[in-house]
Parts: sequence; C-alpha cells; structure tokens
Amino acid sequence: MTTPAPSTGSIIIADDDPSILLLLRHFLTENNYAVTQARSGREAIELCREQTFDLAIFDLVMPEVDGISACKEITLQTSNPPPVLIITSLDDDTSINRAFDAGAIDYVTKPINWSVFKQRVKRIVESEKNCQKIKRLEFHDALTGLPNRTLLLDRLESATYRAHRNKNMVALLMIDIDNLKLINETLGHTNGDKLIQSVATRLSEAIRDTDTLSRSGGDEFNLIIENIQQLEDVALMASKLSRVIEHNLTLQDQQIHVKASIGISVYPQDGNDIGSLLSHADAALYRAKDKGGNSYEFYSPELGTKARRRLQLENALRHAIDNDELVVFYQPKVNLSNNAATGIEALVRWNHPDQGIIAPDEFIPIAEETGLIIQLGKQVIEKACAQFKQWQDNNLPINNISINVSARQFKEQDLVSLLQQVLEQHELNASHIELELTESTLLKNEDQAELKLNQLHDMGIKISIDDFGTGYASLSYLKRLPIDILKIDKSFTDGIVHDSDDIAIVNAICGLASGLGLELVAEGIETAEQLKRIKDLGVNYGQGYYWSPPRPADQYVEWLENLQNK
Repeated sequence: MTTPAPSTGSIIIADDDPSILLLLRHFLTENNYAVTQARSGREAIELCREQTFDLAIFDLVMPEVDGISACKEITLQTSNPPPVLIITSLDDDTSINRAFDAGAIDYVTKPINWSVFKQRVKRIVESEKNCQKIKRLEFHDALTGLPNRTLLLDRLESATYRAHRNKNMVALLMIDIDNLKLINETLGHTNGDKLIQSVATRLSEAIRDTDTLSRSGGDEFNLIIENIQQLEDVALMASKLSRVIEHNLTLQDQQIHVKASIGISVYPQDGNDIGSLLSHADAALYRAKDKGGNSYEFYSPELGTKARRRLQLENALRHAIDNDELVVFYQPKVNLSNNAATGIEALVRWNHPDQGIIAPDEFIPIAEETGLIIQLGKQVIEKACAQFKQWQDNNLPINNISINVSARQFKEQDLVSLLQQVLEQHELNASHIELELTESTLLKNEDQAELKLNQLHDMGIKISIDDFGTGYASLSYLKRLPIDILKIDKSFTDGIVHDSDDIAIVNAICGLASGLGLELVAEGIETAEQLKRIKDLGVNYGQGYYWSPPRPADQYVEWLENLQNK
C-alpha cells in the first residue's frame, strides 16, 4: 500500500457556487493541499478565526459577505490571517484595486488557467511558510520553542487590555530555575540546556491552553494567567508549578534535584503597565530566592497573605466538611408580644483546631465559590433537624426552626427530595421548618425559583426572605411567590433609634408586610431602645444579642431554661 504524500499546505476556499468549489477542491487535493471549504464569506471568516491556514482563496462575488469584505475582516480581525487570493470574473481596474486595498495578495481571473493558478498557489504557500518560519524565529525561543520576550510583552499588553475591559485580573509569574548557573559551570551548557528543555516540557503540560508560557533567556520563564477571579487561584497555580518543576533529572550520571523560585505580580493591584508588572514580579522573585528558593512570593505581601490564607482555609474547610467537624449554633427568635423564645435559627460555625472560631463571612464565600456549600448545607439541614426533633421529644417550647439555604444550594435539583428525606427520617412536620433565602437567590432564575418554592410550600415548609430591603428593588415577587416571612436586615435595625431614613424604611416594610399578611422578624436587636422602637412599629418577632448570641445546642437549652425561670 502506497503512503499518501505529505500535505503541501493548508488552504481554505470559499465560493457560493458548488461546481466551482468542487473543481477547486479536486485540483488542490490532487496537488497535495489540505483543503477546507466554505459556502459563504461569513463561514470562511469564522473558520479563519478557529483555524490557521497557509492560504485563503475567495470568490470575489458572494451573497451577504463577498470575497473582498471577507478578506478585509480576516486581515483586520484574526490573530494570524492567511494571505488571500481572489478569484474573479471581473478584470476591471476598480475591482482589482478594491481587492488589493482589502489586503489580498493576488488575484486570478475566470475562466481559470489551471497551470497559472497552480504556480501562483505554490508561490504564495511557499512564501507564507517562509514568513511563518521567520516569524517563529523572531518571536520564539530557539531552545524550547516557547514564545520569547518580544512575544511575551505583546501578549502581556493584550492581556492587560482585556482585563481592563472585562474588569478582572491578570497574573504574571516569573519563574527562575534555582542553581542553573552552578549546573552550567559544573556539567556544561549542553546539560544546562537539557534541564531547561525538561522544565519547559513540564510547565507546558501543566498550564491551560489560554495561558502564555515564555522563556526570556537564561534560567527564566514567564507565565501569563488571564481571567483571574480569585487570588487564591494564582497561589494554587504557583504551588502546582513548584511541584511540577521539582523533579530529579539524571545528567552525566548525576542526579540533579531540579526546583525553582516564582515571583508574582497581579494586574491591576501591582501595576497598570507591563513595565511595572515585570519589575514587580522580578522583585517578588528575588524575595522568594532570598528565602532559600523552591517557593513563590507575591509582590504585594498583603495579596500573598490573603491568597495563602484563603487557599489554606479552602483545604482546611474541605477536610472539616469531609470529617463532619462543622457545628451548628442556635439563636432564638423571640415573640415580641410576650418575650417568649418560640423559634430558633440554625447557624453553622467552624471551630478550627488551630485558629479557633472562624467567622462565617470568611468561610461561607469560599464554600460557595468551590461548591463545598452543597455538602456543608446538607450537613446543616441534617444536624439542625435532628437537634430540633430531640428538643421536641424533650418537650422544649420551640415551635419552629429556621435554616439558611444558599443560592447554589437552592439551585440543586435534589434540595426538595433531601428535605423530604430528612423530615421523614426524623418524623418532623414540615410546618415547623422555615427556609431562609435572599432576594437575589429568588430572582436569579424566577421561573425555576417559583416552581421550587411552590414544591416546598406544598410540603408545608415556610419561606423567609433574609436581609429584606438590601437586595433587588422590585417587590412584585412578593405577591407572585409563596413567601411567608420577611426578615428586616440588621443594617436598618442599627439605625432605628436615631436615623430617620431607617425608621421610614422599617415603617414602610411593616406596612408592606401587614398588607400582604406576612410575618416580620427584625434582625440584629442589641439594645432596649432598639427593641422598643421595633415593637412600636409593629414588628412581630426579633433576633439579636439583646437576648442571646448564637450558642451551641447544650448552652442554648441552659439559656432557654434560665429565660423561662425569670
């Protein structure tokens, strides 16, 4: 069996006439070109954005987007545009000039002289390949094939522009192989080059397709990471790269332990221009080397500390959830008409073995972003319902328990079935359960939210809107969705004594709740003055440190017994 000849080059052809496409494809394939065809100028443009070609051959006249328009758009808007050859039945000066003005490199008239056509295609493809080789030599490192410093600067400029437009971050990692100079001096530059190539291969395999890895010469690599939302993602990548680089390499029968130091600067926090980002990453690199190498440092100590702490917290939180180490605290919901604590709110707490109690506003966002909130929320529901059942069996005067549900947890398909399962397991009446949701959770996907809320309501579960008044301004959802309770946010309670705006807002919320037949709970009551004003405005229930902070289950029972004995 004969082996097919290797492709001479890749060509895209575009023509709205199927017969011309067939002829072109047959001729070019016979001459060993890899051919991609498009039936319109628009399709050709999209293909040129997705793939790289050595030549584009477009018919001049096509509907919607003609060959000249396609040529112009590809030349201006694609990162690596191919040279364009225009085929035309028009040989007037105006048409020819328009083609060249749009960026075409040559033209061929119909009917096609196939011998002339063959030579022109061959000349253009060979010229393009030579240009690509020259560009590669100009913009790539000869030893590793990676982008060089010139291309790095161009990519970094583009990355910061996109980050500015999209309001996100870009990280520049400067990676320096530790002790390469010593290896070059003792084992020679040939072995030093082998080490560099080994590191380049390892780094290339560890990064995303959207990242840019370059070699600036010597022992230095640079990595551009785009679309960063959280700084800990950068710390995670730096930590990963340190592990990837660290390996044993045999050179001249000697085991070389390879490791590297990494300096990190972040746009826009560490600089708005590429010069600042480069110099600051370099400064961070020297700090990492001063600490003995084989580590990474952020230019901004604050950013580094924050990113490391968050990464450590994420790992510790994952461990805590997997090992069921999180605990549930309980805070009373007090009936303001008789000062009876007839309800409770379940609140998750994390008692870290080394750091003590970690505030929920520090670990809950991490749980949300990583998806750990699903497992965490499930544990809270199960523990809270089990504890509530135990208190019911002991005849404690607690009528209902309120459980917070995050936006991500609310979206989970099995939330309703989870609640059904837990209620059946503990033989609890659903009417004793309240779920607290924020306004934004309900309004992110109103149709799905309405369906799920109706399912929960049909079970008998009550729905409470947490932090009411701090989210969306639209109130139409209150009459459309099955809402039972509004919780007045602590920010309004804080100013209820002296701030006329807060008084007016709470008064309006009270009127709204009364008109819709909704129960009202004021959060964050801490003083007798706040309590009096809240009661005067007609609020039904209150929560806050005036009565009790959130407590573990055993301490809550003790507090409740003391309250009853007063």
